[in-house]
Amino acid sequence: MAPIILVIFVAALLQGAVGFGFGLVAMPLLALMLGPQSAAPLAALCAGSLSGVMLIQNRKAVHFSEALGLIIASAAGVPVGVYALAHAPHQPFIIGLGLLISSFSLYSLLRPSPFELKDRRWRFLAGFLGGVLGAAYNTSGPPVVLYGAMRRWPPERFLAVTQAFFFPTSVMVATGHAIAGFWTREVLTTYAIALPGILAATFIGKRVARRFSAEMLSKVVYGLCVMLGAMIVVTNLV
Repeated sequence: MAPIILVIFVAALLQGAVGFGFGLVAMPLLALMLGPQSAAPLAALCAGSLSGVMLIQNRKAVHFSEALGLIIASAAGVPVGVYALAHAPHQPFIIGLGLLISSFSLYSLLRPSPFELKDRRWRFLAGFLGGVLGAAYNTSGPPVVLYGAMRRWPPERFLAVTQAFFFPTSVMVATGHAIAGFWTREVLTTYAIALPGILAATFIGKRVARRFSAEMLSKVVYGLCVMLGAMIVVTNLV
């Protein structure tokens, strides 16, 4: 139990400091410890709590109208992700998670300049994929982050939209997991034990953020996730 709580706390601390990264850090390690069908609902509950606290902390900057299309589309993607979680074979599922996390984190480290996306209708695809990946892997962020980068959002708008997107999506994902029967006694007990640390981590993370630049902390998170993703792929292929 202690290693699981530690993973959740560290991932929550990183998200509290840089505003993202809980699923990228926690999900691969929890999946190795618990298996996907326990790790995903546990991570979703924790992520929902984190997103809720951060939404309250940043409520004046939240931009729900811009995020509405993303949220609606993610609602359609969540059932697809829940179905994949319930029926996908264990090993390919874990390898897919590792590839997703390592490739997205490597992309974020290298930061190639993406082409500009002028058509807002692409937000529906980004939201749908975010719902699928959020329900299956608890990593709803990558499609939305890529969409925001291609839309050339300024940092303030990017933060406002993503904060507005993550909390409703986390709630929908957690609800989907509950309906599908993934909320076991083990999952709920672990979540209850981890919750005080999650709440503390959001406030500690804000203090950490004042001491270090957001860019440096982001690079640390992405570098860690590249290694975690690669480790998962290698250990499941060998």
